[in-house]
Amino acid sequence: MFLRFEKVAKRFGDTPENQFEVFSDIDIDIEENQFVSILGPSGCGKSTLLSMVAGLEGISSGTIQLEGEDIDRPGPDRGMVFQQPSLFPWLTVRENVMFPLKKNMSKKEAQSRADHFLKMVHLSKFRSNYTYELSGGMQQRVAIARALAMDPKVLLMDEPFGALDEQTRHILHKELLSIWEDTQKTILFVTHSIQEAIKLSDRVIVMGTRPGQIIADFHVDAPRPRERDDEYVISLEKQVMELLEKEINKVLKEELDDEAVSTS
Repeated sequence: MFLRFEKVAKRFGDTPENQFEVFSDIDIDIEENQFVSILGPSGCGKSTLLSMVAGLEGISSGTIQLEGEDIDRPGPDRGMVFQQPSLFPWLTVRENVMFPLKKNMSKKEAQSRADHFLKMVHLSKFRSNYTYELSGGMQQRVAIARALAMDPKVLLMDEPFGALDEQTRHILHKELLSIWEDTQKTILFVTHSIQEAIKLSDRVIVMGTRPGQIIADFHVDAPRPRERDDEYVISLEKQVMELLEKEINKVLKEELDDEAVSTS
């Protein structure tokens, strides 16, 4: 299997008394070239799981393997795109994309590669601009181009469009799908939006909370582009929403019970 999670758990805290379990027993197998979204309530560990794949967060127990090799540190085979673009404002658009390339290739090669991916995200005309001169959506496209320029085996995206307006998200959805079809990268995509997950993905993995766990794994058997008024899309969205509502209500009930205990 290309990307495998086996009995993965994450716990915070130094001692058993103050230990908090984010999630446990996460088992996922992801095939090469799949576009997989992860949905779940706040606090279920979606972003933490993605950070563990990136090698930015340690694994408490279990293993995450990419092509049979354990992941235990960051590496160029995994590219990360965050909700906030995390660009260098003192560098131009092209220089931002070139930045991680300069260690392994000449300046001319890095420029050529940066220009290739800036063209892919339709930012060639802005390559000499500074990033603070761009809109939020354009900055996120720079971040995507930078991640792709590293030629990672897996593209990790942590709510990359969450801070953008609906019209910009719609445009970037189309561009991301076009990039995915052109590059055939494996994408692991965290989102709070059910519609976004169904629109983009081959699979939608739903996580529950307290502790985090996988409660459903939907394979989206519908051709792209997917429209919101399609009967299949509406039916799948309803199924996912029902699952998430149960999880959210569970969290609310636990919080209300905790408040009642603390005030009694």
